Amino acid sequence: MIDLKGVYKTYWGDTPLLALNNVNLHIDEGEFVGVTGPSGSGKSTLLNVIGLLDSYDEGEYRFRGQLIKELNKEEEAIIRNHNVGFVFQRYNLISFKNVYENVELPLIYRGVPQQEREERVLNMLEKMELVGWEKHIPSHLSGGQQQRVAIARAMVMNPKIILADEPTGALDSRMTQEIVNLFRKCNEESNITIVIVTHETSISSQMNRCITMNDGRIEKDERR
Repeated sequence: MIDLKGVYKTYWGDTPLLALNNVNLHIDEGEFVGVTGPSGSGKSTLLNVIGLLDSYDEGEYRFRGQLIKELNKEEEAIIRNHNVGFVFQRYNLISFKNVYENVELPLIYRGVPQQEREERVLNMLEKMELVGWEKHIPSHLSGGQQQRVAIARAMVMNPKIILADEPTGALDSRMTQEIVNLFRKCNEESNITIVIVTHETSISSQMNRCITMNDGRIEKDERR
């Protein structure tokens, strides 16, 4: 599914920052992967390149066999919107929309008919144990509940891959474990490829595969 060969990424400024340094990585469909390493090691940059949120300078990246360098921005957006779900540390929910509306929004953008939207949203809210919270706005929810909404919003699109950047960084240990369990459930029941960036070893140790980054390189790649 994911195939990177000799990928480099530099951020240019007063002091150039080599964020990805000759990264070679292959991720198969259905894998449950953790990416860890110190701050500034390139974890989030790697996630953004995989998710087509950021470009790369050199090397080759194929997503499901498609060479990304051959695509224009519109074609990249189509692949991203139809294949990738994102979950972030701060949830990125729309504050003035309720739970139902937040989960429904990407389906509206894709032009899914109303009846199908309703079926998919309600089904996903049930899976995420959010039934009864449909009309609540994000500020009325706990951090764990808000992250469940964010996962539901990513999952409702039936993505091939979910990319999560520090998804438990704002949660306590109990909620953290609940969210990890939800990701595992999504992986095992729907065969969705899941890549989670985290600095917490208690999380990365639960993944089937753990990639450790340092100075923009993959330092270690362990399968369990």
